[in-house]
Amino acid sequence: MILWGKISHFSVFMVLQLLASDHKSGLLELEDNEERSTIFLGDGMVAAVSVPRSDHLLGAKLVKAGYMSQSDLRKTMLAAALRESKREFLGLTLMKSGLVAPELIARTIAEQAYDNTLELSNWVQGTFKFIVPRRPVVFSASPKINVQHLLLETSRRLDEGQRPSRNKAALPGDDLCATCSSNCSEEQKDKYLKDGICLWRNMSVVVRESIFSPGRHRFNEDGERVIDLPFL
Repeated sequence: MILWGKISHFSVFMVLQLLASDHKSGLLELEDNEERSTIFLGDGMVAAVSVPRSDHLLGAKLVKAGYMSQSDLRKTMLAAALRESKREFLGLTLMKSGLVAPELIARTIAEQAYDNTLELSNWVQGTFKFIVPRRPVVFSASPKINVQHLLLETSRRLDEGQRPSRNKAALPGDDLCATCSSNCSEEQKDKYLKDGICLWRNMSVVVRESIFSPGRHRFNEDGERVIDLPFL
């Protein structure tokens, strides 16, 4: 099975939710002109989120947490590079090495997944491709993160002011507003829409499909409007 598309048409988080809802297992590969990323899925759960150019590299996090030394990390990576014809995910290499307990690696992979998902929140250009490899990637101690919880946590961090460490190209302001479900006033647009970036809501995480139109808002029993997360 191969699923392919443009991130500008279907956001990373929308595709991730689609795959999770159908309990898919495989690799969601993301790519733009600057970098590549891979989300590892197992039965609709996130096993790991790899963003090679991010500031949240697994090896660095393990060293910072005191689970292994910088010297041991360097030796393990060098030995793996000499031994393997194709580079594998560092978490698998470290589990095979026995230098770090599997449960500690799983905990760090989970922390990395949350950090790297925040990095992916501003991916608005590029392509996504979901593939099911012939030989599935199996993690010996996968954290198995629920996608809904992962996205809710990302939304919470964004609401608290946390932002990805690296800026990415954004869609033009007109494109954002034309497909946004927030239905802002002109005053709000003048105040918060700057150089194609919406400061009111980190628009890079908002799904830009027409199914999220302003006319589909829900209301509770008291008649108050319920604001759903746009990518849920």
